[in-house]
Amino acid sequence: MTTTASPHTPQSAVDWLVGFIAELLDVAPDRIDPATELGLLGVDSATTLVICAKARDELGVPLRPKEVFDHFTVDALAAHLAARRPAGV
Repeated sequence: MTTTASPHTPQSAVDWLVGFIAELLDVAPDRIDPATELGLLGVDSATTLVICAKARDELGVPLRPKEVFDHFTVDALAAHLAARRPAGV
């Protein structure tokens, strides 16, 4: 599935992640603090797998669960995603 998502910068990746995590957790996006640890937001191992699949399918970025756990805030994960985003995608 292809969308209009294009997190080429850390900020656009933050926006994408906040929106997606808010949707996954069924909360308003303004309830997602990008500096808060993902686990404290309610992201668990099952949610992590969904984030990895969505990053692969929508962004073209292969993402492993370990990478989500290594970059344990939206801010950190967004920077990681933006750095790994294929050029021209």
